[in-house]
Amino acid sequence: MHAKRYWDQRNPQTRRRSFPAFRGDTTADVVVIGGGLTGCTAAWVFAQAGLDVVLVEAERLASGSTAAGMGVLVPEPGASYRDAEAAHGRRVARAAWQATRRASLEFASAIRRAGIRCDLAPAPLVINARTGDRAAELRREQAARRKAGLVTPWLVPAAVDAELGTDSAGALRAREAFVLDPVRATLAIAQKAKARGARIFERSPVRRTTFTRKEARVVLADGAIETSLVYVATGDPGRLFGQLRRHVRRQDAFAVVTEPLPTAMRRAVGRRAGVLTDDPADPRWLRWLPDGRAMFAGAAGAPLAPRARDKAVVRHTAELMYELSLRYPAISGLPAGFGWDLPLTSTADGLPWIGAHRNFPFHFFAIALGWHGESLAWHAARAALRAARGESRKEDEVLGFGR
Repeated sequence: MHAKRYWDQRNPQTRRRSFPAFRGDTTADVVVIGGGLTGCTAAWVFAQAGLDVVLVEAERLASGSTAAGMGVLVPEPGASYRDAEAAHGRRVARAAWQATRRASLEFASAIRRAGIRCDLAPAPLVINARTGDRAAELRREQAARRKAGLVTPWLVPAAVDAELGTDSAGALRAREAFVLDPVRATLAIAQKAKARGARIFERSPVRRTTFTRKEARVVLADGAIETSLVYVATGDPGRLFGQLRRHVRRQDAFAVVTEPLPTAMRRAVGRRAGVLTDDPADPRWLRWLPDGRAMFAGAAGAPLAPRARDKAVVRHTAELMYELSLRYPAISGLPAGFGWDLPLTSTADGLPWIGAHRNFPFHFFAIALGWHGESLAWHAARAALRAARGESRKEDEVLGFGR
């Protein structure tokens, strides 16, 4: 079933609640642009704080990068700590890792407290070294983290094999990671926000935002909203914020989901309880799904032209399945059930852009979140709320445009 996304199949549009399109003119304390997990989480956090919130989504909620993503909360940015420290210094790098770890734990805790059913489960992050050279690099990474007070335990090859059933020369493990169904989480969080008074609109693309000395204005096809804060959760700056394109790197990656593993195959691939990745320069990501399938993603490259997308999905689905079978020979011959492209917006240093930008007063951006925007949704929302209240912290600045 190529060119089909797994999360869409689990959460078909016909079974989702719909929201109206925006029409007319109104005011709000906050306007959230983007109805993925990042945007809906922000709407929930703002509404819980008693602010009047309007969320506008160009298509349907959870229909973009959220539905294309892997559904993991990982406790660190998608970058090498050593590279981040070399580029920005120990204070910034350490704060970025601490903020992401805290966000993963707090978001999982908030989901549990709210009673949101989205298959949330702990799943340790394992950064694997498949060769001796890569293991030596990871040892240096571990040493740099230790000097910064960031403890990441080392797994010997036998422990990696027992936990994940794959070849290894050693690995780092971070326990504060989780897996979830990102679409179910987003839709449930949107309902929580609505119950708190947030106004949510679908099929309502924003044409532009403007601002004066006193406020911002969000202009849509059939109306406008005056507001004190525009929270931008579009992932990519897009045409709305073209000035920020120079800050981001756009790629297309790919993901596959296998057919369910037969019992014998399941026994051969370890406990199937972790999230596996490897080289941050060209990462592959693996997680296991509740219905006995494997999800494997990677192969990021230059953005594709629309006419080339379908062929690329078919080709990369086959390539990723072959690569997965090399890592797990026991599943050789297992067919792919799903394959799709995954638009990826990140930055040159692998850290996201979360914060205000001097060229856009009354705006707060949560963009270029890379492979795992799910992990940063909570941090971005809480940082934006602190900014709205005039209570920003120093650690909020390390993921912003000023670093």
